Amino acid sequence: MGFLDQRSPVFTRDCVASSSSPLVTQVGLSVLRDGGNAFDAAVAMAGLMAVVEPMFNGLGGDTMILAWSEAEQRVYGLNGSGPAPSGASLERMGTAPFIPDHGAQAVTLPGAISGWTALLDRFGSRSLEQLWQPAIRYAREGYPVGESIAGCWQGGGPMMQGSASADFLATLYPGGRAPKPGELRSFPQLADTLERVAIEGRDGFYTGAVAEAITQTLSDLGVPTRCDELAAVQPQWVEPLSVPYRGYEVLGLPPNSQGVVALQALGIVDGFNLAAMDPAERLHHEIEALRIAFAFAIDHVGEPTEAMLNQVRQALLPEGLAEARNRINPKALPLGRAVGGCSGDTTYLCTVDSDGNMVSLMTSIYGLFGSALMAGDTGVILNNRASAFCTQAGHPNAVAPGRRPRHSILPGLVLRHGQPEFLLGCVGGNNHPQGQLQSLVNVLDLGMNPQQALDAPRFRVLMTNDVVLLEDAFPESVRQDLEARGHQLGQDFAWTGAAQMVRVHRGENGIGPCLESGVDHRLDGVALGW
Repeated sequence: MGFLDQRSPVFTRDCVASSSSPLVTQVGLSVLRDGGNAFDAAVAMAGLMAVVEPMFNGLGGDTMILAWSEAEQRVYGLNGSGPAPSGASLERMGTAPFIPDHGAQAVTLPGAISGWTALLDRFGSRSLEQLWQPAIRYAREGYPVGESIAGCWQGGGPMMQGSASADFLATLYPGGRAPKPGELRSFPQLADTLERVAIEGRDGFYTGAVAEAITQTLSDLGVPTRCDELAAVQPQWVEPLSVPYRGYEVLGLPPNSQGVVALQALGIVDGFNLAAMDPAERLHHEIEALRIAFAFAIDHVGEPTEAMLNQVRQALLPEGLAEARNRINPKALPLGRAVGGCSGDTTYLCTVDSDGNMVSLMTSIYGLFGSALMAGDTGVILNNRASAFCTQAGHPNAVAPGRRPRHSILPGLVLRHGQPEFLLGCVGGNNHPQGQLQSLVNVLDLGMNPQQALDAPRFRVLMTNDVVLLEDAFPESVRQDLEARGHQLGQDFAWTGAAQMVRVHRGENGIGPCLESGVDHRLDGVALGW
């Protein structure tokens, strides 16, 4: 394929669990083996992810989910993102152009547990107390830290200096250092919180001692927050958006998710014959489509209103996509849409059970280690999702109490003839739509299998300065061609996120019926099934 495949895809017949952590994937497989369904397995995995990847996600973050119900033959969207607390306001920001990345001003009320419990209540067959036993045990007794995760942990240390709370540093960097690969780490306070929530459900988090610790932490640091605000946090079941691509239907979540970025970019390039282009020309069209789509999301996406949703729907109609497509020419567009915020880190996982139910789930505390604040003695790291708000009065994404910011996480699900064929997600803030587009182009335009599609080199458009980063595996000729087209290419290491993809084969062309899974070599992930 012009690059070194890192490994072979994983073929299984009946079910699969996939994540960026071998420990988490094994827990999901165990649930499936014991007769649990895909929804049970996903919630079990999400709970353990909060333990083993604490820099990316946790109980203090958010979740967004696309779930296929085989019995109902439909996809459900679930938005588990929380709002800004009552103490958040533009006035408190003063003249600052951006909300700070760390501290209480960066925190929104956590929505993840509301989403996970809602998914389990509607579709699950196991109790949270059963499903979270592995997470509780690993948090209390310790788990070996993976190699890539240890590297992320190490890299986060310098970022935390001067901004993290003392209890955060004592918990995550005891002795002033990150763990080595294979070193055991435990979080006994988080274990207690996981156990409380496992027994009491969402009320164990949104009311009582945990809620009091969260509100007290924020209030003490200058962002007044009440317990009744946390108690009122609820997820939303939403109707997914979609666009056609190469005969498939690609689904994404509506605002406040920026799922529209991936959908609009795919809809734009659907009008070009990417397979007939040379690599540099193809990348140029993908980059330009993403820049146009990001510009739209930056202008329009935030806490949803009916007017906003109508704008998004119009942008995804054939006429809206054609207008955007016509803006692309052989030279790079001088969009000038670089903004701060919305960089972030995330965790993605997906599950398929033997009945055909499927879950595509993302969960995140946004930036590396979120706000760098611990909520009292709960072991809960609070997110910094509020740093994705805009500080411009009147903007659709302006910060205000009770509003949710433009959200980077966007799980993916693709249908063909009304049936799911792909589950996918790419982590890393604004990498999400970029990785999703590139992975689907690799499979549907270039004929790669899921593993090849994820191993292939990727680009990343930075949203802070409009620079394009290329992974080293791209040939120098591609770099030179893109520069000649007017793209500003960076020289830094290109972290392009990490992804998982599952393709459902239904016995056509002599393949299957089976599940074919690819896992990104850029983190420690694995897919397992039978």
